[in-house]
Amino acid sequence: MKPKVLRSWCRQILKGLHFLHTRTPPIVHRDLKCDNIFITGPTGSVKIGDLGLATLMRTSFAKSVIGTPEFMAPEMYEEHYDESVDVYAFGMCMLEMATSEYPYSECQNAAQIYRKVTSGIKPASFDKVTDPEIKDIIEACIRQNKSERLSIRDLLNHAFFGEDTGVRVELAEEDRGTQDCLALRIWVEDPKKLKGKHKDNEAIEFSYDLENDSAEEVALEMVRYRFNLGQSS
Repeated sequence: MKPKVLRSWCRQILKGLHFLHTRTPPIVHRDLKCDNIFITGPTGSVKIGDLGLATLMRTSFAKSVIGTPEFMAPEMYEEHYDESVDVYAFGMCMLEMATSEYPYSECQNAAQIYRKVTSGIKPASFDKVTDPEIKDIIEACIRQNKSERLSIRDLLNHAFFGEDTGVRVELAEEDRGTQDCLALRIWVEDPKKLKGKHKDNEAIEFSYDLENDSAEEVALEMVRYRFNLGQSS
């Protein structure tokens, strides 16, 4: 699966989980897996389905061992868990999408999966993830200790899952933490937003004064200098 597609689908899954987890009381899916994620229509809209095992978090934790072993966080076997089990399951979903391989497919039965999960042994497919950023995100989701996992909010704020605006900003020079002014570089990656002003592989460098500048002022200055970030006509 292409990283762009993986990013889009996972971002939508995270938004769905964020919706469930921010209800009052929060809703824990408890059986999130790729089999329960549906791609609808030509737009590629992602929907989370099969809420049959979902539960309302009326207390600080839930009980009962329930779910699909390959996607169950270790604390589910201890019957003392919260919304972070959905983060763990999301990590396993992302692993399956990145490798096209079901997690723990090397195991012959649920007992073998249980022993590996409760011992903190990752699926064999984890080592097949080639993109280091994707691998880091998956690892941060499937940590054995739930307190060490990223939250859904953390994941939504992660740069990897940022909305694709067609514009990328990066540091032109290393920030040593002592400068009042940063040298930045902006790349327009979407040819539709270039309008013939700049080449596809050309970056625009500019300075940003942390004390005196604002994002709005810098954007207006770029427009004045004929750097057009609008949609093509």
